[in-house]
Amino acid sequence: MNPHLYLRKHYLAIYVSLLLLPATGLRAQICQDPTDTIYGLSTTGVIYPINVNNATIGTNLDSLTDGNAPVNSNGIGFSKLNGRFYYFERSAAGSAFFQRFVYYDPATGTVLGRATPPFANAKKCRSGCMNTAGNGYYTIDPAAAGGPTLYYFNALTNAWATVTSVFLDPSSVDISTNFSTLNSGDMAFDGSGNLWILISNASKYGLYKISAPVPNTAVASVTATQIIDPITATPSGFSITGLAFNATGALYLSTGSGDNKLYKMAAASSALVLVGTLPKDDVASDLTSCAYPLWVLGTSWLGFDAVLKKEVELSWTSTEDGSIAGYRVEYSTDGEHWKTRATVAKNDFPDGSTASYHYSDAQYAAGNNFYRIVQLSTDGKTVFSVVKVVNTIAGRKIYIGPNPARDMLYIYNYDNGNSKYLAQVFDQAGRLVYYTILEQSQQSINISGLQKGSYVLKLTASSNQSVSSHHFLKW
Repeated sequence: MNPHLYLRKHYLAIYVSLLLLPATGLRAQICQDPTDTIYGLSTTGVIYPINVNNATIGTNLDSLTDGNAPVNSNGIGFSKLNGRFYYFERSAAGSAFFQRFVYYDPATGTVLGRATPPFANAKKCRSGCMNTAGNGYYTIDPAAAGGPTLYYFNALTNAWATVTSVFLDPSSVDISTNFSTLNSGDMAFDGSGNLWILISNASKYGLYKISAPVPNTAVASVTATQIIDPITATPSGFSITGLAFNATGALYLSTGSGDNKLYKMAAASSALVLVGTLPKDDVASDLTSCAYPLWVLGTSWLGFDAVLKKEVELSWTSTEDGSIAGYRVEYSTDGEHWKTRATVAKNDFPDGSTASYHYSDAQYAAGNNFYRIVQLSTDGKTVFSVVKVVNTIAGRKIYIGPNPARDMLYIYNYDNGNSKYLAQVFDQAGRLVYYTILEQSQQSINISGLQKGSYVLKLTASSNQSVSSHHFLKW
C-alpha cells in the first residue's frame, strides 16, 4: 500500500483518539528556550532552570524521589540524544559516602545509577559535561595519582574510559599542573565539538579549550589552548563552579553556595559581566545548557540542516567574510570517526552578506549517518558546525503531516508503536525551539506556538535510540 495514502487514511482516526487523551507535553518547558535558559545543579542534586537575562530561576526538575541522599552533587551535562541530565549525584571526600554517577530522565522523573567511575570513591568530582553529539560525558579528576586525568563515559554502552593525564599547550609545554592546583571549575562543549574547561579556586580562575575532535579513548596527551590566564582574579572572592553556553554562543559562569552569582562572558577572554545574584542559595554549584551554539563567541555560522529525502540533503548558512576560503562536508557512521565527503567553494558574495550552501549525499548507510560542515579559513583555521544525525531506516518508517501544518503536526510510525520518543523541533538557525516527550499513545505535537517558517522535527526512540529527522513548514 502507498504509505502516504495509508497515512492520510489514518489522520482522522488519530485526531479523534487524541481528543480523548489528556494533555501531554508536561516536560515541554525543558529546553524550550535555549537562548534564555540554562540549568543549574545544587549540591543536593536538584536541577533548576536559570534565566540568563536576569538570574531568576524556575521550578526545579528533580523531585529527588530515588532516596539516595545526594551529597556534593556536581558535573551536570544534558544529552540532546535522549533528553537526560547526567551528573554525579554523590561526590564526596568523606568515607561515609560512595561515588554515584547517574542520569535524571525528565520524561519519567526518575534517577538511575550508571557505571561506577574508574576513580576512587573518595574522589570529589569538580566538573563534567556531555559532548555535542549527546552520546558521551567527560570529567576530570584533578587529584589523580598520575596527575589530573580526563575520563570519558559512553552513554550508549554505559562504560568508562581513561583518556589522558597529560595536558599540553600549543607549543607542547606541559601545563597539567594547572588542572590540579586550581581544583574547582566546570566543563562545556560548544556546537563545533570543542571542549571548554574552566579551572578555579577562591582567588583565581582560568579557561582553556581543547579543539575538536576531543578523543574518547586513551591518548598520550591533549592540547589545551589558554583562553583566560589561570592567574586571573575571581570577581567576588569565591570559586567559579559553573560553565555553560546558551544557544547564541554567549558563555555563562556561576559561583556556588554563599555567593550565588551569575556572570556573562560576551566574547572570548573578555571581562565577566554580572547578570545578577540567584534568588536561592546553592542553585548553581554546576551549570549545563540543553542546546549547543552553532557559533561561539562571534563566529559566523547561522544554520545547518540535514534531512532525508531521496538523498540526504544538507544545507547551511553563514555570514560571508574575506577570511572564509570554503567548506568541507564530513561524514561519519558513529559520530566519532570522520571522512571528507566533498569540498564546497565559497560563494562570491560581498562581506557581511548571508550565503546559503547545499550538498546532496546519495552514499548514506542504513542506520545512523552523522554529518558536519567544516568552515575553512585562508589562514588555515577551521571551525566545525554542529553535528547532525539522520537515521535512514527510521526515516523511511515514520511519516508526518500535514505539511505545511498550522497547529497540530501528526506523526505515524509504521514499525515501532511501542516506543516513547524524544521530539525536538529546530528552527532554520539550528536552535532548539520546542521539546517534548511523545508517549506511546501520543501521535501529535502542538506547534501553534511556533512562528511561521521552516523547521526540522527530530525524533529519538527510547527503545533503541534510533533517530529520524523530518522537515516541515509552519504556516
